[in-house]
Amino acid sequence: MTGTSRLARLPGTGTDVLVDGDGTGAVRTPAGRFLRLRFPPPGLLDALAGTAGGEEASSAYADRLTEAMAARERDDAERRWPARRRDVVLLGGGPVLDALAEALGELGADITRHRGGTADEPAPSAVAPDSGIAPEAGPGCRRLVVAFAETPAERAGWAAFDSLPEQGTAWLGGYREGDNCFVDPIRLSADDPTADQVQKRRLAASPVARELAAWQRSASHAPPALPAAARTLLIGRMLTVALAWAQETDELARFRTSLWKYVSASATATEHTVLGYPEPFAPGCEAGA
Repeated sequence: MTGTSRLARLPGTGTDVLVDGDGTGAVRTPAGRFLRLRFPPPGLLDALAGTAGGEEASSAYADRLTEAMAARERDDAERRWPARRRDVVLLGGGPVLDALAEALGELGADITRHRGGTADEPAPSAVAPDSGIAPEAGPGCRRLVVAFAETPAERAGWAAFDSLPEQGTAWLGGYREGDNCFVDPIRLSADDPTADQVQKRRLAASPVARELAAWQRSASHAPPALPAAARTLLIGRMLTVALAWAQETDELARFRTSLWKYVSASATATEHTVLGYPEPFAPGCEAGA
């Protein structure tokens, strides 16, 4: 394009219309893609602006252009967050989940907020394992439950969510321990690691397992606000995993076995492999024994 160009926003869309001084034109989509306009009328920008200079032919062209670009944006929205996976439930409260809810909503998820899922406040029936959702195996889970815990005590009730994938619901947990942040592997089937198995893996890998477990049992007080960098990276990780689930990307397989950890003191983010395993049989006491 040459000469003086004029720019206008296509009403009701995120698309820009660019018309050059020689009468050629193009649109820039919200994705940054440029598309050439075929024979744009001279009064197109006036029609978009709603000024008196817009002729009937220009108005009709603007209407067709608006309809075409709006359809493209609807297609983009479906790719961004497919409609069949828009049901997302958030458990807990606080600034992390508030920011996560806002971001997920902007991406296209339908958000339901609940407090609960802790030892003191059990999971609401809407996300309980016996919620009546038709079972669907593995990555086919159509709903996602995401919980965030500010303290180790708030994770005490998370075992109740481990059977959610058997009811067609994916399960993702994030939490903090002081200024350190964690995101567990997303659970999509009975073969994926449970929250308890992740905890056991952490203790097994720690050179100070006894002290770590004791600190987790004792750290019940509400911690100060997370540093901005930790909060941003934590939310970014949870969004990345949630998007992989919604879009069913190849990365989802890795997220099913990856524990993410961010250490604020050194500003380091790491991933650790955690694999699920069949729990050993624990026979109960027989009557009269």
